Amino acid sequence: MSGASLPSAALRAAVDWLVRHEAETMSAADHQAFAHWLQQDAQHQAAWARVGSALAEPLTAVRSLQAHTDGLHAQAAMQALFQTRRRRVLRGALALGGIGVATALVADRLTPLGQLMADWHTGTGERREFTLADGTTVLLDARSAVDVRDAAGRPALQLRAGALIATRRYAGAAPLQIQTRDGMALFDAGRMMARVHAERTDMVALEQRLTLQPREAAQTLLHAGQGARFSARQLQPLAGNAVQRAAWQQGMLAVDDWPLADVAQALQAYFSGYIRVAPSVADLRVFGIFRLEVEELLGTLGQMLPLQIQRWGPLITIGAQGGR
Repeated sequence: MSGASLPSAALRAAVDWLVRHEAETMSAADHQAFAHWLQQDAQHQAAWARVGSALAEPLTAVRSLQAHTDGLHAQAAMQALFQTRRRRVLRGALALGGIGVATALVADRLTPLGQLMADWHTGTGERREFTLADGTTVLLDARSAVDVRDAAGRPALQLRAGALIATRRYAGAAPLQIQTRDGMALFDAGRMMARVHAERTDMVALEQRLTLQPREAAQTLLHAGQGARFSARQLQPLAGNAVQRAAWQQGMLAVDDWPLADVAQALQAYFSGYIRVAPSVADLRVFGIFRLEVEELLGTLGQMLPLQIQRWGPLITIGAQGGR
């Protein structure tokens, strides 16, 4: 029986069972349910064989990523791989040749392949601290990557993804540079935060002053407690309490009138699967300070707002109460 002739429902179910097997979280009852499902229909057996065959090579590639990530978050990569295959199943094409696209999407849930060569990087849900030669300490948020550059003989940081907090207790001979694709920040001493988004950079002066220099706009001085977001050509102040945007260093998420879609995006760095927000609730406003524990935070949101939150293996969907 070819993959094209198998019902998509059977293939989807087979992928979901494989997710649960790889996660090693199946109970005795789950194993019984799987055995029942497998024996229930010849199409189920064919779907299971087809999924196992299609995923064998990519799974081997995913497991090999552990050698490059200290064994952290391999399950996140596998879940992303399964989600990729599920989308292919829905198009009726589980027979996939090669691992190029699959591995890229898998690594995106682990650490983007382009970031594995960064001087320092973190995986999903991981924070890491390191120290520069001049004594500056740098804390990386989850799913972040940074390179240590040389700027006229002095260290500079190139933030490639995610966020960092740099702490410099003593002014050096020259300001420390924090570079992103949109520009850079310069600071002598104190603490600052930088976060790279898809189309902008956010920076906050947590302690003392910070000079921002967009690539194609005039520089701006931020005083302690102030923040700004900028692209190469534009810069504007951050609304609300800018300092609270660094709450992740304590494992917290401080939200001051954020749309629900932005909250979900912040959670993605701490969740190994996918969070999907329905357009009907994406603009709901959220206030509060929460622990960066995904399940706990989503449970709290479900009590605060008229939401229906459902978990489907590695996928969490957030929609309107009583809606679809």
